[in-house]
Amino acid sequence: MKRNILGIFGTAVLVGLVLAGPAAARAQGRDEIRQALFAGTYDKAIGLALDALKADPGNAEIQFLLARAYGYSGRWDEAEALLAELLSRYPADSDLLVFKARLLCWRKDLDGAERTFRRALEVQPRSADALAGLADLASWRGEYDAALVYSRRALDLDANHAGALFRIGSILLWQGDYGRARGYLARAAELEPLNKDFTRALAAAVPVYARRTEVWLGGRNEHWNDGRADYWDLGFSALFSVLRDRARLVVNAENLWRGDGSDARLSLQAYPQLWKGAYGSIDLSVAPGAEFVPGSSAHLEVYQSFLKKYEVSLGAGRLSLTGTGATVLGASVAAYLGPWYPHVRVQWSDAGTGTEFSWMAGVRRFLADTSYLWATVGRGTRTFEAGSVEEIMAGPAWFVEAGFDIYILRDIKLRSSVTHRSETGGLSSTTLALVTGYRF
Repeated sequence: MKRNILGIFGTAVLVGLVLAGPAAARAQGRDEIRQALFAGTYDKAIGLALDALKADPGNAEIQFLLARAYGYSGRWDEAEALLAELLSRYPADSDLLVFKARLLCWRKDLDGAERTFRRALEVQPRSADALAGLADLASWRGEYDAALVYSRRALDLDANHAGALFRIGSILLWQGDYGRARGYLARAAELEPLNKDFTRALAAAVPVYARRTEVWLGGRNEHWNDGRADYWDLGFSALFSVLRDRARLVVNAENLWRGDGSDARLSLQAYPQLWKGAYGSIDLSVAPGAEFVPGSSAHLEVYQSFLKKYEVSLGAGRLSLTGTGATVLGASVAAYLGPWYPHVRVQWSDAGTGTEFSWMAGVRRFLADTSYLWATVGRGTRTFEAGSVEEIMAGPAWFVEAGFDIYILRDIKLRSSVTHRSETGGLSSTTLALVTGYRF
């Protein structure tokens, strides 16, 4: 009897192992396909799915993974054909409906996508994916309030929904709320580190990257209290992106009138994205045959964000005048606090006769669409808002400045500032700067 029981038990175990083997293999195959999808290796995912379907042709889960791989790789016709077959068998599956709506989005059929997202919500009212899809549609249509509502409803259902976090962060970024935008975008990138859209948006969540191609015409007048002739500057600039939007360049040509003479100057500013959370600022200028301004100058600064909302920088520069020059070292600390951007900067300069220390403290108030207001106070050099690095050569002075940088009629830029400087000994000047431009 005991042998019979052992024999029956052994047979049962053997049958169980035989049955469990294919099930385990199928589970492993599905996991490999998902990993390939997550890594963005869609051709590999397609190959794995097709191999798995040879052994189990009717497996709906693997068919759905194959449809997603087709869709992500741009093979939309094949994805739609496979989805149609799956929906004929499972017409009330919300995951299938959501992915069908995504395909319609990629086809630019936004009305059809909206109907399909809403159908998914009818069959599954707690579908965070469907709500995030409706948020995307609303955002693309410029209905930002509705997009925020849908995204927050999605996060109520799934606090770690990367798509909803990304959508809220993107809208806040467009509205100039850099502090909160960075928080949402950083969380989305943390959840899906391989998603290039998420990491690119986080890297771009600084004011300098929130712009499109622009052209500017700018002028500046500085009036002195000692009777000397006013200083005048007039320049033309163009801002555009390079390296697949990983850097912004500003090319500037200007003429500067000082007393009875004038100098021409060419300059280039570059703002490249560097490593994670960092971007650079490179300022190069040359003024051949200059009499009043430096013949050349160069300044490099690196900005690094930390703890999502804070930013520090460290930079160095060199400028040359006839027979002399100056070395400049600078550092700053700033914070993105919602629409506010408070910052403090310190600077050391050495023109060969000793080191001078300068400081400035200011705040920006961002408005919608990357527009902002600013105010600054300090002692030493002029601010970088209205001046440039070569003006470290000017005598120590107290200064106060206020200005705005706004867009009207969507794409017309207006920028203006007023600066008052009071140097030791009673010398003072008031500067008015005005820039107008257009973005494409």
